[in-house]
Amino acid sequence: MAKPDDLVAAALFTDRDVADEAWGRLLEAGIPSSVITEPGMVGAYRLNVMVERRDLDRAQHLIADLVKGVDQ
Repeated sequence: MAKPDDLVAAALFTDRDVADEAWGRLLEAGIPSSVITEPGMVGAYRLNVMVERRDLDRAQHLIADLVKGVDQ
């Protein structure tokens, strides 16, 4: 994985299963990625699927059908 400065969020999810599916697709396509959990208010959380900046466009194309908006 790249340095933290080179990482960007390809997508944001609130459902862990969907985030894991996105992560799996990216790994199968050879795109290094990770899922980072960020705490929110009142026990809510957000899952960021992170990729290297250079892979962002390709990653977003591969997982576009999983993204329904920030508030899935």
